[in-house]
Amino acid sequence: MAYHDAAKYIEDMNPGFVNAVGEECLRTKSIIRTALPTLDGLPGKVEWRSDAADLYERRLKETIDLAEGLHDGFDKAGQAVTAYARAQVQAQTLVADGVTAEGQLHALIAPIVATQSLQVRFSDPLRQWNDLRSTTGVTDWLIELGVHDEIEKVRAEADRLWHRATAAYDDALRIETEAREDAVGQLTAAYRLLPDFLASSPLSAKIVDETPGLEDIHGKYHVGPPTAPDLTFDDDFPYDPNAAPTPGDYASWAKWKAKLRGGQLLRVDLDDATAAYAHYMDGTGTDLRVDYEEAYREDANIRLAVDNEILSAQKEAERIYRETGQTGFQMTGNPSSVTALGGYPATENWQKALGDHTVYGTSDVVVNGNQITMKIKVHAEDMYNFNANAADIATGAPDNENGRFSTLGWAKGFPTHGQVERTVTWTIGESSDVSADTGPERNAPGEDRVDRRNNG
Repeated sequence: MAYHDAAKYIEDMNPGFVNAVGEECLRTKSIIRTALPTLDGLPGKVEWRSDAADLYERRLKETIDLAEGLHDGFDKAGQAVTAYARAQVQAQTLVADGVTAEGQLHALIAPIVATQSLQVRFSDPLRQWNDLRSTTGVTDWLIELGVHDEIEKVRAEADRLWHRATAAYDDALRIETEAREDAVGQLTAAYRLLPDFLASSPLSAKIVDETPGLEDIHGKYHVGPPTAPDLTFDDDFPYDPNAAPTPGDYASWAKWKAKLRGGQLLRVDLDDATAAYAHYMDGTGTDLRVDYEEAYREDANIRLAVDNEILSAQKEAERIYRETGQTGFQMTGNPSSVTALGGYPATENWQKALGDHTVYGTSDVVVNGNQITMKIKVHAEDMYNFNANAADIATGAPDNENGRFSTLGWAKGFPTHGQVERTVTWTIGESSDVSADTGPERNAPGEDRVDRRNNG
């Protein structure tokens, strides 16, 4: 017996996207199938008068086996994924029917529920009726005594709606679970059918480099699963175990500790900055997640940079679709500096918290007719530290003072990361308003830096 909360995840599924992935597998299978007759007809057509004759025949057979393995693997995977998409649609239909029945039950028993305890009144309709239709104790009997006749009047219809809703949720869960387990099994079998590619050899690299079309070099985004770039950051003040603190170092440390406490108490507009600076001074060096949604809302230049990255991803999605014909794919963009995309952060809070950081996008793209839907995450990555001979923009405070703490081992720089997630839909060839959805509101510590302008 299932209630709505157990089946709610089914409502959030996207069968259209799942089906697009399955259809793409089947399309790939069809492309491979067109090449198989040609490959099958090659053996025996070429006569070699060389020691390489046997090697040629062996490699040709391996090529045919490889193509057949790819064909069978994509066929099995495509069928498994599209079958799961159909099961998702069926399960969502059942959940919708359960919700309808539950809504009718709610309207039917609402006058009775209004006379019951707060616990009953704040339950969902299925649990409400489950409580009302049976007496579980003396207290329950006393509470329901005054509405016993009303309960009996609606019992038959309420029972029918209750059973209809719970049966719909049960069936939806069963169908989705069985289909998912079957799809996983089928995909595992499909994976085993795929040939084992070893592309790390110098010969493989030479083939890729010299064969047009094997590598996408045309744009900023490239087809493939989300892949974090390999970023490197400078460290102008590395830890020196031989560095000995001076009386001036102790005085400087006390001064900056006092500045931090003052900023935390008096500069609420620098809340992210003070949190990051406090993390620097705690010396742990652990990663810090910044609230990049807040940065997007508060800083015009960061917002412009994110919007420009999304617009770039839209153009790249159209290009990849136009060049490959794929209707469902993932893509990852090359990293860019936020200053290049929108300008150096405009607010003191985000100048100190992030400065000129790196952004890149990872996207899921689905094409339906002339409409493209793209779910994109714009990632922000940086290293919070201090730059030799630099200074804070707002106060002019030299970086060298705070960098000295890192050299002594009293403080430590750390990686920062955050993201903005958006879903945009547009007609091919037309731009989209990427600023309309500002995303969920968050309040994460460690987004801004109180005394620092840059961390790169």
